[in-house]
Amino acid sequence: MKESDIKILIKEAGLSFTKPRAAILKLLTRDHGPYSADEIFERLPEGICDRATLFRTLKQFKENGILNSIRFDEDFARYEFNHPGHHHHHIICKVCKKVIVLDHCFVKEIDEKIELMGYKDVEHKLEFFATCPDCQHKK
Repeated sequence: MKESDIKILIKEAGLSFTKPRAAILKLLTRDHGPYSADEIFERLPEGICDRATLFRTLKQFKENGILNSIRFDEDFARYEFNHPGHHHHHIICKVCKKVIVLDHCFVKEIDEKIELMGYKDVEHKLEFFATCPDCQHKK
């Protein structure tokens, strides 16, 4: 995503365009994630913001639908850019906690059946937990 697009997205959310906000959004549109706040902080250019600014920005972006937050049976949230029209799932390694994106949705048929039952705005989240090939070889 170009910086001009990032600026528009931030402004459309009613937020001021700042270097920290731009850097956080640039990172999350370039590198899919999902990342914990600590992982995002480590990937940002040094000195661009402090942790309080990062947490405040993540909260603002989530509240404005720019980011999704996900919890994978962990004590913290992970964040990823909310790509309009893009739906996916995740595989999380039970050992090393590496997260892989699955771009294929397996349950669209279930969503459709729920809508036929009269429900609206149907959403779902589906995560798979398994041991990755790298961790299998380490055992």
